[in-house]
Amino acid sequence: MMGNKDNQLGENRLAIVSETWKPYNVDSNGDLYLVTDPGELASLNANAKYAVAYSEYGICSSEFIEDASYLRLNTLTVGYSFPQKLIKKIGISNCRIYFTGGNLFCLSGYSGIDPDVNTNSNAGGDGFPTPNYDYNSYPKARTYTFGMNVTF
Repeated sequence: MMGNKDNQLGENRLAIVSETWKPYNVDSNGDLYLVTDPGELASLNANAKYAVAYSEYGICSSEFIEDASYLRLNTLTVGYSFPQKLIKKIGISNCRIYFTGGNLFCLSGYSGIDPDVNTNSNAGGDGFPTPNYDYNSYPKARTYTFGMNVTF
């Protein structure tokens, strides 16, 4: 089994499945049967926290949603042009030094790698883009560039 969309009743791979709603019960012979009595169904699912565990695409829940608000300094450039009086003495008409930084910091309470979540265009083999889902993509690189522009 590849673990793709096979979420059938017998595929209890996660501990969370024990807290899901159950439409079936096991009788005294160990046989599985569909519960149709409302009272038995209510008692069987008295402590259920999640929806049925064996839907092909799963049931959406806000249980695992978190705030991904963030403040990022994406690009900053700081430069200094030397005064003409000073540089003309050494034969330079213009001289500027600069620093450019990319992705310098990101303030967030997000527990994932990067709050700029990515998309997976092949999620589940369906080919649907999935914005707002964190597939633990590689975080954005932090870059530093120092430079000098000189005109003679």
